[in-house]
Amino acid sequence: LKVINDGEVTALAAVQKLGGKGNVMGISMGSSEGGGYANAEGNLMGWINELCYVRLDLNPEAPTDPWTKGAHRGISHMYLGQRGATKLAAKVVKGLPENYRYPHPDMCTIKHEDHAQCLKLIQKAMADDAQKEEVKKLYQTVGVYLGYALAQYCEFYKIDHVMILGRVSKGDGGDIMLDAAKKVLETEFPEFAGIQFHTADDHFKAVGQCIAAAALPTLKKRKADCLESA
Repeated sequence: LKVINDGEVTALAAVQKLGGKGNVMGISMGSSEGGGYANAEGNLMGWINELCYVRLDLNPEAPTDPWTKGAHRGISHMYLGQRGATKLAAKVVKGLPENYRYPHPDMCTIKHEDHAQCLKLIQKAMADDAQKEEVKKLYQTVGVYLGYALAQYCEFYKIDHVMILGRVSKGDGGDIMLDAAKKVLETEFPEFAGIQFHTADDHFKAVGQCIAAAALPTLKKRKADCLESA
């Protein structure tokens, strides 16, 4: 059994779309944060890049999450998955249902459904001229999260390209988010300002990982490997 997570698939999808270029960080901003990395040759490294549990926020009052149950704070998926957007929604979205207002108990469980519905309301508000200017601030904030996260990831990975997929990156808000992330790197971390950002159309953002995963080849064991394991 071979297991590959959504972040690794994002990295492979990036390598395919970039014509084989390497040193690619793939980040899927969906239900959580999926992170993957392909080296200079465009190959996966054989380890698990579980970036959703990297600590990004060192503030002792940073939010905790239902998986670590208060044992940790400032974990990445609270900033770069849909929870990074939904925990800010009440500040900018008019008429948001009470149970979608973080930290309402419904927003502090391991279930993703309420966050997915809340994100749809954020995206709907982004399309509303009466709310758009305020909702832009939400996406700019998530972009700042992303910029600082990439600088931190660069301490451990050689990153020339980053591919951003996932439902959080859809629409005009996603473009605002990426622009904010670039600005963080340019102003705060100029040594990383050369990182090239890549994304896709909204359909590929939503299902591109599935397409890439379906295209993964079947690996056949070499005869020597079978002898060694016998």
